[in-house]
Amino acid sequence: MILRIAAAAFVLLWAAAAGAQPSFDCAKASTVVERAICADPKLAQADREMASAYDALWGRLSGPARDHLTQDQLRWLANRAKACAGGAEDVARCVRQRYVARLATLKAESEGPYPFVSEQALVRSGKVRTTRYEIDASYPRFDGPHADFSAVNEAFAIAAQKGANDAVPGNDGGGPGIDQIWTYLQSFQLYRPGPHSVSVATTFYIFTGGAHGSSGVTATLVDLRTGRRVPPAGVFAAGSDWKRTITDIARADLERQFVQRPGFPDSLQPATFDKLMDDPERYLFKADALEIIFNQYDVGPYAVGRYTVDIPYSRLAGMIRTDGPLGR
Repeated sequence: MILRIAAAAFVLLWAAAAGAQPSFDCAKASTVVERAICADPKLAQADREMASAYDALWGRLSGPARDHLTQDQLRWLANRAKACAGGAEDVARCVRQRYVARLATLKAESEGPYPFVSEQALVRSGKVRTTRYEIDASYPRFDGPHADFSAVNEAFAIAAQKGANDAVPGNDGGGPGIDQIWTYLQSFQLYRPGPHSVSVATTFYIFTGGAHGSSGVTATLVDLRTGRRVPPAGVFAAGSDWKRTITDIARADLERQFVQRPGFPDSLQPATFDKLMDDPERYLFKADALEIIFNQYDVGPYAVGRYTVDIPYSRLAGMIRTDGPLGR
C-alpha cells in the first residue's frame, strides 16, 4: 500500500514537473532569463502561452507580414535579455511583466489584418554621484507600408525618451550620503477595437526620490488607414450627444465606486469633471468596450490607485461612426 502511494505521488510530481516545462528545453537553459523561467512554473506556463500565440500568428501570415513578425519577436527576445537582469526576484518580475504585455500584443495582432507594429525599447542604467538609475521603457512603432505613421511614431518615441530623461539625476542627484535608485518603467499593450485601428495602452512608473513613485496609463487610438492618431471625437458620429452620454455614465459609475473606494467628491462636480473628460488619453477603445481611465490623483488619493469605468459599445449604439476607426 505504501509503495502504491509513493508511486502515485511520484507520478503526480513528475506530471507537475512536466507540465511546468516552457517552450524550450530547460536542460539547455544557459541564460539568467531562461533559468528563471525554468525555476518558476507560472513563468514556464506564460512562456508556453506566449510561444503558442506567436506560432499561431506566424503560421497564418506570409511574405512581409511574416518577416516583420519574425524580426519583432527577435527584437523582443533581445530586449528581454537586456532588461531582465539582477537578482532572481528582479529577473522573475521583469520577465513576468514582459510576458503579460507580449501575450496581449500577439493576441491583438491576430485579430484582423496584421497591423505591422514592432516593439522599441530604451534600456539603460547608470549612476550619478550616489544615486543609481534604471530605465526599462518599451514603446510601439507602427511600420505599416500603406500609411505614413511618422507623426505617431515620433510622439511615442518622444514620450518614452522624456520619461527616461526625467529618471536620470542631475549632477547633484541624491545629495551626499543618500543611496537611491531612480526608476522609469514603461510598457504597452495593444487592443483591436476595429479591423482598421489599434489602441495602445501605455503604462508607466517613475520614481525620482520621495515617499513613493508615480504611475499611470495613457491611451492612444491609431487609424491604420491614415496613419494618424484619432481623438474620441473622430470615433463618434457628428451631431450625436456622445460626450454628454459618456460623461454621465462615467460620473455615475465613479459615484458607485466611491462607496467602497472613497475618492474626491469635488472631482465629480460638473465643471471639474467635464474638464477631466476633455483629455483624449483617458479614452481606451478596447475590443468590445470603451474604458475610461482615471489615474492617481485624478479623482482619488494616491493610496486608492487608478479608477476605470468600462462602457460596452452596446450602450453607445447609434453614436459610433460606421466609417470611422471602429467601423466594422
